[in-house]
Amino acid sequence: MKKTLAMIIALLLIITGCGQNTENKILADGEYVCEVSLEGGSGKATVESPTEVVVKDGKIKVVVTWSSSNYDYMIVDGQKFLNEASAGEKSKFTIPVPEFDREFTVIADTTAMSTPHEIEYRLNVHGTGEKDISSKESTTPVINLGHTSTEGLSLTGSLELKYAKEFKVDFYEDSEKNKYNFITIGSGDLEQSFLQSCSDTASQYETIKTDKTYLVSTSVMDLIASIGALDSIRLSGTKKEDWSVDEAKRAMESGSLLYAGKYAAPDYELLLSKGCNFAIENTMIYHNPEVYEKLKSLGITVMIERSSYESDPLGRLEWVKLYGVIYNKLDEATALFDEQEKRVNEVKAKEKTGKSVAVFSINSNGTVTVRQNGDYISSMIDLAGGIYVPKGLTDEEDSNLSTMNITVEDFYAGAKDADLLIYNGTIEGNIDRKKELTEKMPLLEEFKAFKSGMIYCLPESFFQQSTSAADFIEDVNNILEGDTKKLSFLYRLEE
Repeated sequence: MKKTLAMIIALLLIITGCGQNTENKILADGEYVCEVSLEGGSGKATVESPTEVVVKDGKIKVVVTWSSSNYDYMIVDGQKFLNEASAGEKSKFTIPVPEFDREFTVIADTTAMSTPHEIEYRLNVHGTGEKDISSKESTTPVINLGHTSTEGLSLTGSLELKYAKEFKVDFYEDSEKNKYNFITIGSGDLEQSFLQSCSDTASQYETIKTDKTYLVSTSVMDLIASIGALDSIRLSGTKKEDWSVDEAKRAMESGSLLYAGKYAAPDYELLLSKGCNFAIENTMIYHNPEVYEKLKSLGITVMIERSSYESDPLGRLEWVKLYGVIYNKLDEATALFDEQEKRVNEVKAKEKTGKSVAVFSINSNGTVTVRQNGDYISSMIDLAGGIYVPKGLTDEEDSNLSTMNITVEDFYAGAKDADLLIYNGTIEGNIDRKKELTEKMPLLEEFKAFKSGMIYCLPESFFQQSTSAADFIEDVNNILEGDTKKLSFLYRLEE
């Protein structure tokens, strides 16, 4: 009976509703089943899609059902909505939607941690038929990740890794002594594997080609450009004006690198016309499994990189070795990593300063976004000889979540005595003056670091500067030790 009902709904959607391509993106009053995409957090939390949508008097409401039972309320445009689910069931909310096919920000409060914390997400309810849900067999996004066999090959060695945990590379050869790289990313249900030939000779094995790459994961560009492998990146998921990596901007200006659409909406015709054979995505693609499957159907190998799941800053940086393998630049990648590791270890060997550091940004809704303890930013603070505050910020349900929202009062309680405040411009954009912060959060004037002038900004461009771990660590250490003449990224806010 349920299967029959689902087929009837799917058929109706092809004829009308969310399967209808309406130019004004307005549906008649009624009940529909529409696709919903989610961004934000670590990429592991999901919402059921497709889901129920109600249109009445031109106003849209969507039913949001989370993958967890630990959300107790959501905030949309300043209005709070309580969990409608029964105890033990997945959290469920009915919230308003400003319009179809436009991202909007929501706050979801999780009770999975020792204290509740608000987390910011972005939702998009699709109502113009851009996504054909009639072919969906499940309400949970599922991706059949790529796997490759090494049967018939002999293992000859493995890539030495000191810190990275989310990938490995093994080296193989066949009976003719042809060499291969076997790449494994992730583990368990999220494991991916790829076999790459080290020569251009014909192979009986299924191997990947990477010389015409579509790069969607923004943070990877700096790693690739820094080892001189940009020639293999032909297509970008980021527009020219949004790049902070100079090499990428110049490549787009010259036409050697073309914009091919963001992760959720690739330009498939352009990808085909340019012979794209490899795509590097991040875990946000899990929210758009149909894009992943479409790329695969076009003969494009898709690799989902997981560097953001490395809590050790040097583990995240060590991913440069993976791209060194993929693009035949391993010597350059190893040299870059070794130089950064040496600089980090020199700072690490110094005596701890004993001074506390808070990294934060202020949201439009008045909450404060902070890094959770154990993420790569807080780990870099520790390597720089500092003590990260506020303490005890850990998501017990999702340890891979790097940021969380807390109240101004909670931030004051945990960071008012911090010796150094760093405003995170990578989230809300750069600022130059202290006044810009007190206009948003007057209570900052009561903070020790604010009074002493120990308040700095981490620029927006840092997010894309993946090879700058040592620069950030040196900056923080220099500031804590009173030497502010040699700063690479951080800059002090003016009065």
